[in-house]
Amino acid sequence: RFNMAPHEVNAYYNRYVNQIVFPAGVLQKPFFDRQFDAAQNFGAIGMFIGHEITHGFDNIGRNYDGDGNLKQWWSNATNDAFKTKAQCISDQYSNLVVTSEVTGVVLGNISGKITLSENIADNGGLKTSFRAYHEYLKEFPSKYTEEAGDKLFYLSYAQAQCSKSTDAHLLAVLRKIHPPGRFRVTGALQNNAEFARVFQCPTDSYLNPSKKCLLWE
Repeated sequence: RFNMAPHEVNAYYNRYVNQIVFPAGVLQKPFFDRQFDAAQNFGAIGMFIGHEITHGFDNIGRNYDGDGNLKQWWSNATNDAFKTKAQCISDQYSNLVVTSEVTGVVLGNISGKITLSENIADNGGLKTSFRAYHEYLKEFPSKYTEEAGDKLFYLSYAQAQCSKSTDAHLLAVLRKIHPPGRFRVTGALQNNAEFARVFQCPTDSYLNPSKKCLLWE
């Protein structure tokens, strides 16, 4: 039994049975296509897979063991280190200012606390998928150069989150667990050294701050 309809364009992690589910609705463009280059698929659906896996180790999922039991299975030292690193991500996203896409008026700040589990999953999922992409290339070389393939990977990630929003929608999203799509992209990329290397982002530029929040590497 699943918690989503087959046509829903979404995915989820069920911590009670340690299971990730991808309805048929998400297995299509722009997230996945058999004709896409591997870089495109890994950047989009691959990142989503990594995202859902990471939910098993976010601020909520970490409290459940592999059998779905609510129990502490980490050491106290590991728990403390996790909380410190997670707080960095919470603070980072709380400083992201959401503005109207029409007027540029400030609508508010993202709540790093409310969105923490999703932000942890985005950050971890993106890094996991990029590593998986390069493992895949060892057996199935790309028609692109490494640089072009890496850029396509990140462009595919960003495209999968592309959206246009009214002010009313953005204000509603500010109260929900996912940040607006734009900030799901930029927030994770700010903590991603591989992205900065691939696109040669200057140190301390918007997408390559010197201070990065690193949780799951």
